[in-house]
Amino acid sequence: MPSSDTFGFFERIHRRIEQLEELILGLLLLGLIGIGLAQIIARNGFGVALPWADGAMRAIVLWLAMLAGALAAGRLKHIRIDIARQWLSPTLRQVLHTGTLLATAIVCIAMSWFSLRMVELEYEFQSIAFAGVPTWMVQFIVPVGFALMAARFAAHALSPESDSPTDAAGIDAGPGEAGDSSR
Repeated sequence: MPSSDTFGFFERIHRRIEQLEELILGLLLLGLIGIGLAQIIARNGFGVALPWADGAMRAIVLWLAMLAGALAAGRLKHIRIDIARQWLSPTLRQVLHTGTLLATAIVCIAMSWFSLRMVELEYEFQSIAFAGVPTWMVQFIVPVGFALMAARFAAHALSPESDSPTDAAGIDAGPGEAGDSSR
């Protein structure tokens, strides 16, 4: 079993990565708002449009979605459908939770692989997304995002500390949890 120093080291790295993701998400959101505002002012105030703005905003939305999805997966705040969990014993809930996380990680790995193939095709086509930025560079976040999600789901599934999270109503959904009071 890893020592607490090793666990602490990885926990600090994990926190730093989350802080970096939050910073990137914040900057992307500010960029999206700024470009959108500039486009509105240019169109309504001067009767011109920024030809690259719509493409840039679409790219930013894609990046926001993938990075936010990876961050949500890391915090187990992703969308879940838990129909039978209320009728299961705590042991079965934990087994179901772990199995679901592993299955989700496998699906994310497959999505990462297939989206990487999509990026390769876009690289071969050499199409432009906006302002000279190749489409493959914009789409590269898709395999990266799914790989991050896969890593996080697998880490939660294999972590001895990973309990089933509480549901949106705050109902205890896992063994050993007293409920989530952070909501």
